[in-house]
Amino acid sequence: MKIDTKKIQEHRSLLENHSLLTTNMIQSIEDLRIFMEDHVYAVWDFMSLIKSLQNKVVPSTEIWMPHAGNRSDIARIINEIVLCEESDISPDGKGCISHFDLYLQAMLEIGCDVKPVLHSIQSFDIQEFSKVTLAHVEAGAHCAAASFCYGRETVIPSMFTRILRQLNVSDTDAPKFHYYLERHIEVDGEDHGPMAEKMVNYFCKDDPILIHEAEQAAIEAIQARIRLFDKIEEKLL
Repeated sequence: MKIDTKKIQEHRSLLENHSLLTTNMIQSIEDLRIFMEDHVYAVWDFMSLIKSLQNKVVPSTEIWMPHAGNRSDIARIINEIVLCEESDISPDGKGCISHFDLYLQAMLEIGCDVKPVLHSIQSFDIQEFSKVTLAHVEAGAHCAAASFCYGRETVIPSMFTRILRQLNVSDTDAPKFHYYLERHIEVDGEDHGPMAEKMVNYFCKDDPILIHEAEQAAIEAIQARIRLFDKIEEKLL
């Protein structure tokens, strides 16, 4: 028994056809600033999802201990995703950078104020979107995996492709943001999306209750993204 993706697809279609992604709203540097200053929270809590899953399978402790059962396959999947998210190739190709730090640099590049998000993270005074994400972390690995997979990895390539198509800010004016979008379209579409689906199946363990809860978490994650886009859209209008 596996996740019923048909239920999730209905909500995914609403997200992918959100007017923020389809009506050329992000046209100027100022529009992009507005988008990034709210969207950055989704970049930050993305890491909380994957790190929570990594900690379930391969926890970081002072002394390493073997686990019962063979977790090598799922550990490899999680560690590969974390490797990319925490230390991806930097835009200049000469170093490494986390996707969150890359996003902050992209924000600074176009004059965004990054102090609010850094203060929010440090004080844990976070936005509604991130509260939904962290609730999925608290609900268990199966919910975190579903939120990560269906609310992030499998929808990001289409979302970011739509943003890139409408964006009237060149890669000369915002090179790091363009790199951020293009990099995620590449890695999430080709590698991380299929990997994330394997994680969901692993943590659900063919248990109908866990599967149902995971489906609900996936839908909640997509709905939270839609509300985030609604909020950004109101600021852009």
